[in-house]
Amino acid sequence: MKGIYMSCSGKKAFTLIELLVVISIIAMLLAILMPALSRVKKMAAAAVCLSNEKQLVLGWLLYAEDFGGKFVDGDTSDATGASAGYSNYGKGAVHNWVGMPLSETFGASNKSIEDKVRGLEVGALWDYLENHKVYHCPGDGRSRERANGINVYGYRTYSIGKPLSARPANSSGEDAVTISRVSQFQNGSNKIVFLEETEKSSLWNHKTWNMNLLQEKWIDPFAILHNDSSTFAFADGHADRHKWTQERTRDMAEKGVKNWDVINTSTHLGSTAEDYYWFKKSYIPGR
Repeated sequence: MKGIYMSCSGKKAFTLIELLVVISIIAMLLAILMPALSRVKKMAAAAVCLSNEKQLVLGWLLYAEDFGGKFVDGDTSDATGASAGYSNYGKGAVHNWVGMPLSETFGASNKSIEDKVRGLEVGALWDYLENHKVYHCPGDGRSRERANGINVYGYRTYSIGKPLSARPANSSGEDAVTISRVSQFQNGSNKIVFLEETEKSSLWNHKTWNMNLLQEKWIDPFAILHNDSSTFAFADGHADRHKWTQERTRDMAEKGVKNWDVINTSTHLGSTAEDYYWFKKSYIPGR
């Protein structure tokens, strides 16, 4: 009869209490490890993003070297068909760095990641990169959000600022500082070429990134994806992260609101425009 209460191997089985203790220990270990794993995941995404922007700006410089020092136009093309990847600002066709999302027949289509990738492939920088993953930061979760029933909300994370495109910019003050050649940069190690943007209104970071140089006001929101920091690529070919100091700057990025005032004195008493002026100094290429 004694053998009835033993396992086939002759070893005593775990009691219910012992199993509960083991489960509790595992749960405690997971609770300790999960925050650490989350931090590691974010650090890995930040490292990939830094590498992406480094590759982008090196491709940008190689293009300029191949074209006598004139860099690629930083606007995005709205053209389809045979003109896909190009724009016309009144002085002939300009090959933009990327195009709009395109269908297999090069018509306007933004229904899949493949459409977005075709828009990258018609851009002038594709021959220097040839990998769509370089255009996407792992911390940019827009492609995992749902739009019209499918997960294709956004994919390309990086944009170029208006001063590096011949496209007119209306009344932001950016036309006055627009350049077209690498030699026109002053102190290129501190001048931004690529930045992170996660625009939601167009679904694909439409046009250049813009800021207001005449008032303390942002025009387009940028992305802050790496622990209160953003990644930038600079005109000398290096990439780096910048940590933002103002709560209001982080609010702007989180909410994705256009034409955001740098300071709101009613809710941010004693605030400064430190973030805005750091960025402005790094944004104007020829000063």
